[in-house]
Amino acid sequence: MSALFESEASAVDADSRRLLRDAYLTAEWRIIPLLFGLWMLAWVDRANVAFAKLQMLSDLHFSETAYGLGAGLFFLGYVVFSVPSSIVQQRTGARLLISMIAIGWGATSVAMMFVKSTGMFYFLRFLLGVFEAGFYPGVILYFNQWFPAQRRTRNFSIFHSAAVCSTVAVSLSGGFVLEHMSGTWGLAGWRWMFLLQAIPTVLLGVVALFALPDGPATAGWLSDAKRRLVLDDLARDRGLALSDTESSSPVVANSMLWMLSGIYFCILAANTALGFFTPTILHEAGFGGYSAVGNAVAAICILGALGNIGFSMFASRYRDVRWHCAIAALVTLTSLLILVFVWHSSRTATFVTLVFGIAGTGAGVSLFWQLPARFMRQNTLALGVPIISSVANIAGFLTPWMTGYLRDVSGSYASGFLAAAGVEVIAVIALTAGIPFLTRRQQSECKTCASAH
Repeated sequence: MSALFESEASAVDADSRRLLRDAYLTAEWRIIPLLFGLWMLAWVDRANVAFAKLQMLSDLHFSETAYGLGAGLFFLGYVVFSVPSSIVQQRTGARLLISMIAIGWGATSVAMMFVKSTGMFYFLRFLLGVFEAGFYPGVILYFNQWFPAQRRTRNFSIFHSAAVCSTVAVSLSGGFVLEHMSGTWGLAGWRWMFLLQAIPTVLLGVVALFALPDGPATAGWLSDAKRRLVLDDLARDRGLALSDTESSSPVVANSMLWMLSGIYFCILAANTALGFFTPTILHEAGFGGYSAVGNAVAAICILGALGNIGFSMFASRYRDVRWHCAIAALVTLTSLLILVFVWHSSRTATFVTLVFGIAGTGAGVSLFWQLPARFMRQNTLALGVPIISSVANIAGFLTPWMTGYLRDVSGSYASGFLAAAGVEVIAVIALTAGIPFLTRRQQSECKTCASAH
């Protein structure tokens, strides 16, 4: 967090720039670690059901379809309540919203240990999505209140990397709890896992309520001089953003918005298939007990994350990362196809294929979010980005349900993974041909409008 941005306050003298950099550095160290921890725990609490599945299905006599539907209902709650959460956020402020929903989803995760029926499983997974729906936009608003665009981009990427850490945390702790705590005090291992992984969320949510200031204006650890400089710098930054190009057409009428939504839907379909079924794949591939599976998942995610970061850093050298995003989607597609044929025959091939799959889908998500700013007007992003996210997250609901249903019908996960691969084909085609087609059409329309005037 120590990188200095020399352009962040050209209108003030050298001493003021130094004070401003110190103020931002202080804010980063006080804010980002706490939000990083909450985002990591958010992913832990939404994804730990994939590990619980290894015991829970047999204990409760759930079918694969029931598991898939329950896992996916999280995303349905997430999609349905994204807009209402944003409305509440405007009334209460990001600090209170972030704290309360963290406590809410933590309490919901604790309640998962008491699941006894499919109805209760469905309800709690949906409720978990309802609470988490407001967290992501809440953090975006909070970052907007604290950092100008240049710092915000870097800081948000640090915050977002918590998702990788969460997978490692779920894998190592989940495998250990399932293996060594089953039967302790008469409770199954998966019930202990939900409890132990949810308590930190509740505690950190309480800490956030008291440690996060509402904004620079109320931060007690900023001096009056630093507070004034930060507020002035943010005002200049917002002024630059507002001076962007204008568009009279509504955002929802933008064809590029729906093209990008479709692409992200396809990327998330593969991401969800791998995320919710990797422990099961490794278990069926013969990786051993719960701890061994957990260690394998952690290793796969670490290596996949390194591949994601390496490929994304290479792609960041280029202004148009569309082709790199398409390559990442192609790697994911190939991995899904290979996985169908190897996970019952070779543990090594299964491990390597999953590493490439995780790296591909991770890079696909990372690179995708550079596309909206490249292919949409700046003044449409504030509404366009949450619409893309909400529409695409429907894939998170459909994919696990469909994969579980096809497993019950066919007796194999192959059909579900082949379907996810088929959807990924659409992403590759849209990235390589669909976006250029819409770009040419929009440029032609602009030339027509210009000649008419």
